[in-house]
Amino acid sequence: MSVAALAFCRSGETVFSDVTFVAGAGEVLQIQGANGSGKTTLLRVLAGLLRPSAGTIRWHGADTMQHPEEWRRSLAYLGHANAVSRELTVVENVRFAARLGAAIAGGATDPCSEHQVLGRLGLAACENRAAGALSQGQQRRVALARLLLDHKPVWLLDEPTAGLDAESARVIGACIEEHVGRGGIVVLTTHRRIDTVAAVTRHFHFERTGTCSL
Repeated sequence: MSVAALAFCRSGETVFSDVTFVAGAGEVLQIQGANGSGKTTLLRVLAGLLRPSAGTIRWHGADTMQHPEEWRRSLAYLGHANAVSRELTVVENVRFAARLGAAIAGGATDPCSEHQVLGRLGLAACENRAAGALSQGQQRRVALARLLLDHKPVWLLDEPTAGLDAESARVIGACIEEHVGRGGIVVLTTHRRIDTVAAVTRHFHFERTGTCSL
C-alpha cells in the first residue's frame, strides 16, 4: 500500500496535505496527533469514504480511485463507533457480519470459527448476551471479532483502544500483532502509542497545520 501527496480540503480549508508513506506486508503504521489534526479524516479517505482533493492511494500498484472494488475487498475499517447492534446478542452480531462478508466474497461461514474468535477475545461467557448490556471494552472486542473473521489484509483502525481498560487494550494490541505476523497491514490512529512489536512498527506524526512526517 502506498500513498503519495495525499490532501483533503473541506469548505475551502485544508484538513491535511502532502501525506506520503508506504506500508508493506507485516507492518503497523501508528498515526499520532492532536484532536482536529485530521487523523480520522485521513483514515476515511484511505477507506474510500471520502474523496481526496489531491494525491493517490495505490494497492498492488493500482490506483484505488481507478480500481475501487479490489481495494474495498482488501480492507477492513473500524471507526470510532463500534457499529454493533445493541439488540442482537454478541454471537448474532458476529454471525451477521461474517455472513455478510462471505456473501460479498462468494464464500461460506464457519460457525466454529465464530466461537473460537469470541473465546480468544474473552467473549465466550457472554456470547448470548445482548451487545447493549456489555461494557465499552467488550463492545469494542465484538467489533474486532468481525475483523478477525473477515481475513482482510489491510486494517484501518481509528483510535482502537480509546476509552478501554488495560486488559481490553492488551487484547487489541495482541490481535494487531497477530495480524501483521501473518503478513497483514495495520494503519491506525491513536493519541498515545500502542504497544506493538517495535521492529514492525512505524510512527507517523500529524501536525495541526495539516502536514505530516514519518
